[in-house]
Amino acid sequence: MYLKRYTYLLLCFLLSINCLFSQGEIETLRLPDNYNENTIGLRLTSNGYGIDYRFSQRISHRLRNFYEAEYNIIKNSKEIKVVNPFVEAISLKRFVFGKTHFVSNLKLGFGLDRMFFEKRDKNSISIHLSGSIGGILAISKPIYYEIVDSVTDIDNARIYHTSYRQVDVHMQNNPTDIVSRAPFTYGLDEIKLHPGFYIKAAVAFDFSKEPLKTKVLETGIAFDYYLTPFEIMAGQSHISLFTIYLAYRFGNKYDARIHREARRWERKQNRSNL
Repeated sequence: MYLKRYTYLLLCFLLSINCLFSQGEIETLRLPDNYNENTIGLRLTSNGYGIDYRFSQRISHRLRNFYEAEYNIIKNSKEIKVVNPFVEAISLKRFVFGKTHFVSNLKLGFGLDRMFFEKRDKNSISIHLSGSIGGILAISKPIYYEIVDSVTDIDNARIYHTSYRQVDVHMQNNPTDIVSRAPFTYGLDEIKLHPGFYIKAAVAFDFSKEPLKTKVLETGIAFDYYLTPFEIMAGQSHISLFTIYLAYRFGNKYDARIHREARRWERKQNRSNL
């Protein structure tokens, strides 16, 4: 499901890039490049979604280094939400039968970004290739469900007696016994951490019309490897993940030298006022 959504968005993205290449006025001046950059990104991946932050610094006109942080929600392609039709009177909340853990991850890494195509006319784009490596920490929390233990019929009224516990699909194979998912707080004391590392490669298109603003569409691939496995759906253990992603990143550029001088001047002013 997530892979189909990603493919559709990627096709729309490539069509928009084609339109951007076909227009613009010739620009003879090189855009300023001696700046630092802060960006925030929204990500749609082949196995979930997430957000990220990136800080980059200039090495040369075409080469920059960057530090990045990500937070991602990890899904399984077999997740399908259902409603128990026999207990709709109690709850209409949907749940994923067979899902045993809620999994997310944090990534911290370092990378290089190289500009291969520079903006040469107004309203055009620049094209960048980047690669990064870093550490990763997956967080898995067991999912509890409200499960029917017994049913009592009193005066033509059916009363359900329920409790919160984990589902063992090997012993209890009937989704009609589940009312809904339990509150998120259940299982917090059973959280497990799964450290590892990741490698990522991407191509990005900067289409911002303002020299000190950043608007980027990025697509790429990532490989995650974990030192200890985790489970999302019952009976499916994961120790590595291959991900395709599409991200929209936006932010600001600023001249580090000018900002340092401004802060230095502000400190002098504060001292003179004492």
